[in-house]
Amino acid sequence: MPITTITEWEADWATHLSIDAAIGDGPADGLIMHAAGPSEAGTRVIDVWESRQHMTRFFNERIVPALHSLGIEAGPPLSVTEYDVQIVRT
Repeated sequence: MPITTITEWEADWATHLSIDAAIGDGPADGLIMHAAGPSEAGTRVIDVWESRQHMTRFFNERIVPALHSLGIEAGPPLSVTEYDVQIVRT
């Protein structure tokens, strides 16, 4: 079942762009939609994944190595909202 996450990160927008560049442009298996932008707290990210397993794999295989390559510790987000998705339109 698809899952959506809305995540608030303390990282500023420039840091987010650095992380995004380190992740690379390669396809993210299972990613349906990604949207990100600056927020009052730092950066807000909204993702829709085909499944929780796809989301977890991308985090472990692409995000964590990108953070390590930049010397950034993967601290917890300020907030995460997750919910199952019943309808997806693109």
